[in-house]
Amino acid sequence: MLKIVTDDTDRDDLATGLDELVTEGARRMLVAALETEVADYIARHQHLVDESGHRLVVRNGKAKERTLVTGAGALQVRAPRVHDKRGGASVLVVHPAQVRSPFPEGR
Repeated sequence: MLKIVTDDTDRDDLATGLDELVTEGARRMLVAALETEVADYIARHQHLVDESGHRLVVRNGKAKERTLVTGAGALQVRAPRVHDKRGGASVLVVHPAQVRSPFPEGR
């Protein structure tokens, strides 16, 4: 149902609702992108197995929750983790230096 917003209280409620919608949408897109990236990485390495037949690249739960600052606001995200048993290489889906968006709020 459409409603004409006439007073400042209703206008503030509408703006808050839209901000929350944008923030939640951005969070969901980021989580989906991270999950897709991890799934692709694991799929590309699924043929690697040890002498016992166990895969060398597997999922390993989720990292602790982090706050990422984006143009849509601060997002709370738990990135998926990968255990790469090949050694030597560290797999970071979100590098610690990338915790800030190039488009901070108020750009």
